[in-house]
Amino acid sequence: MTGPAARPYVPSGTLLRLAAADWTPECGDLTPGTDIAVVVSALGGDPTDGGWTCVVGHRPQCAYPADEHPPCVELRVRTQALHRYGSPS
Repeated sequence: MTGPAARPYVPSGTLLRLAAADWTPECGDLTPGTDIAVVVSALGGDPTDGGWTCVVGHRPQCAYPADEHPPCVELRVRTQALHRYGSPS
């Protein structure tokens, strides 16, 4: 039996394209059960907490410069899905 996946390093600005089963909303105007795209601002939370990582960021269509307003969305992403985008931490 193996433990939870360690969270990879995913840099700010990375575009995540997530399948419906790879994420769950925390806040923002996200529709559960759909594929989404999110530009990462930051990762947080305990990646060993059930295999989920908190991701805050912006939708790609966000019209505001990312450094001029707070992140548009917050979601929990399966830590395993982040391994497609990051390098080992």
